[in-house]
Amino acid sequence: MENLDTGKDKIKKICEILKNESLQPAKEEAQKILEVAEQEARNIIRDAEAKADSILQASKAKATKERELFDNSIRQAFQQGVESLRQEIDNKLFNKELTHWVNSQTAEPHLAAQLITALVNALEKEGTSADFSALVPSTVPPEKVNTLLLKHVLEKLREKSVVVGDFLGGVQLKLHDKKMTLDLSDAALKELIGRYVRKDFREILFRHND
Repeated sequence: MENLDTGKDKIKKICEILKNESLQPAKEEAQKILEVAEQEARNIIRDAEAKADSILQASKAKATKERELFDNSIRQAFQQGVESLRQEIDNKLFNKELTHWVNSQTAEPHLAAQLITALVNALEKEGTSADFSALVPSTVPPEKVNTLLLKHVLEKLREKSVVVGDFLGGVQLKLHDKKMTLDLSDAALKELIGRYVRKDFREILFRHND
């Protein structure tokens, strides 16, 4: 009986040895595989987080760039709108009002007489021309201007009277011997006056926007 028990013990020991020799390496190999898998998982998670952060930063940069482009577009549109408004006011308000003012102020007989007298006296003083005609607007009767001119001024005119020109205000003096015209008509006066006052007009109107 003792030999039988002893035989069983030996078999049990042999089984234990076989078990340990076969299972232990497997356990160790499994543990290694598990550790490698865990490390790879950590690497994958780290790479995914880095990629996600990169995508997020790229999205933020893209959003920032798009926002800057949008802001620049809005700013440019605003500036173009302001400049368009300036041009519209300049053309419709300033030019219109200046034209109205010049026409209303220069279509008067007494002003025409004053301008003609000043031009004739200047020509006489300088001796520039001896053959000239004075033209008045089509809206001003020549006889009214003649009555306002001094006799010596009328005597210097080729026609001994002013003549009607093709303009709405001011006067013109044609120097026949020089083949030139001294132009103080409404168009010339508008350009002359506008050249000096337009800048001040725009600065006053847009001083808070520049």
